Order: sequence, then C-alpha cells, then structure tokens
Amino acid sequence: MVDFNERHQPVQLADTLRALARTVQEHQAIPRTAHVNLLIAELRTAAWEQTDQHTLHYVLDELRALHDDAESEQGCSRCR
Repeated sequence: MVDFNERHQPVQLADTLRALARTVQEHQAIPRTAHVNLLIAELRTAAWEQTDQHTLHYVLDELRALHDDAESEQGCSRCR
C-alpha cells in the first residue's frame, strides 16, 4: 500500500516547480529574455503535468474500486 506522503509527492513537486517559476520570474538579477520566459513556462507546464498525474492516480483508484465492487457483488458480465 502506498502511504500518504508518497501519494502527495507529485503535488508537492508541482508546488515546488510553481514556486521556482515565481522566484525566477520575480528575481531582479535574472534578465527578462525570451529564453527565461520559456523556462518559466516550461516549469509551470511541468507543474500542471505533475498535478494531472496525481489526479489521474486517484481516478484510476476509484475506477479500480468500482470494478472490484461490481465484480464482488455480481460477478463479471461474462460470468452471468
């Protein structure tokens, strides 16, 4: 079984990536170039991807539970 901390690591990483993007964007010593803007956008995209992965994990868990419940209650449709 996966513990609470392992399941929330993608969210924590996403938060960290967003914070890094904000820090880079707001830091006075970092020049405002197209390359830096691209890096910031890529950090934010990576953060969303981590959040999506976390969400997908929960959706798959719920689908698995629904399948297990349906199978335990009445057998699979091929068995009926």
